[in-house]
Amino acid sequence: MEEQSQEIIFIISVGASIALLLVGFIISILFFYQSKQIKQERLMRDIKERYERELLTSQIEMQENTMKQIGEELHDNIKQQLLVVNMALGFLPLETENPSFETIKESRAEINNIIKDIAQLSHSLHTDRIYQVGLLESIDLEVERLRRIKSLNVKYSSQVKYNYFDGQTNTFIFRIMQEMLQNVLKHAKATELNIEIFEEENAFFVIRIQDNGIGFDATAKKEAANGEGIGLTSIQNRANLINATIKIDSEIGKGTSVSLALPIPKEESSVIN
Repeated sequence: MEEQSQEIIFIISVGASIALLLVGFIISILFFYQSKQIKQERLMRDIKERYERELLTSQIEMQENTMKQIGEELHDNIKQQLLVVNMALGFLPLETENPSFETIKESRAEINNIIKDIAQLSHSLHTDRIYQVGLLESIDLEVERLRRIKSLNVKYSSQVKYNYFDGQTNTFIFRIMQEMLQNVLKHAKATELNIEIFEEENAFFVIRIQDNGIGFDATAKKEAANGEGIGLTSIQNRANLINATIKIDSEIGKGTSVSLALPIPKEESSVIN
């Protein structure tokens, strides 16, 4: 009887051991499968993100090429045509006493102003120009162009002395700023514009643009980023490509503040502008 009990205990022990091994084997297989599935999902996500970034980069490159062509068209054709018209007006045989003399003089002065505006606009649209002069001087020229708008009081301050970023990053930053300014001109109905460029905690390059315009519901715009052509999607897409952060504060009737913050590279390779 005792031997039979020992055999039963032995069989139970062996069975329990086999069951534990089987359970351990099943758990190992499930763990291995889950790990493999997680790796596969991560790989697919990385591939998708890489594809989306490459697609977005291609779209932005196409936009840059289009703006470059527009800039060249403005500079090479329209500017030249205006110069011809201005010269033709200068050759008109009118005496100073002629009633039309002052009108033509004022028209020629206005044409000269338009020619200057076209030259500045064509430069701001040309990517190579941003590469050549750097980000800070490109922003200076853009502000100078804005100040020619008589209905807009533009205040500008820059505390940054270095071009911290490479040519492509500079281009993205400049295009984001242009989009911000374009939003003000198209939508804000502002009379005052404040542009600040500064370093935050010696770690971030920041551009802040504030206006006293009509404002908007920032929460609603974030939920419908492609609404009403305000261009938030374009701004955010470019910001994502350079790991920049966009912050928008706005209330209806209280103006808008938009800022771009970008980490300053740690490498000591900044170029003085």
